[in-house]
Amino acid sequence: MKEEVIINYLQLHGLEAKTGDTILVERKTRNRKWYATLLGKNETEKIYLNFAEREFVILPIEKDSMTPIEGDYAQVPLIEVKSIYFKKQSNSYYLLIQYNDATATDDRIKKYKVPKEVADCPWHKENLEQLIERFGFKESK
Repeated sequence: MKEEVIINYLQLHGLEAKTGDTILVERKTRNRKWYATLLGKNETEKIYLNFAEREFVILPIEKDSMTPIEGDYAQVPLIEVKSIYFKKQSNSYYLLIQYNDATATDDRIKKYKVPKEVADCPWHKENLEQLIERFGFKESK
């Protein structure tokens, strides 16, 4: 998938978008038992996140074609976000987005797994590096 397709999709829907601000992430859709995690059987969905100056957009994608699902996106103004940061993992990163007034057990803290590289999206690695520079790391306690 080319990044231009995503940018065109966002602009077609009147959203703020430019090249270099999109990454592919995964999020769990349902937790199973601890052993399912070990076997890699937890259900996840892949989505694109695009970070503009005043908002970020969540774009669910079709599993097979890796294209955005038409009309299915969410805009989140950055004024509603308390913090955005990355955490290092061995073969990936985690992106954590904490919304205003979120508590430690609240679902208003979103955690996304971010691969370091994506074969189908060669632009992902460079964009990820730019976003890490923009938002920074927070080390585990």
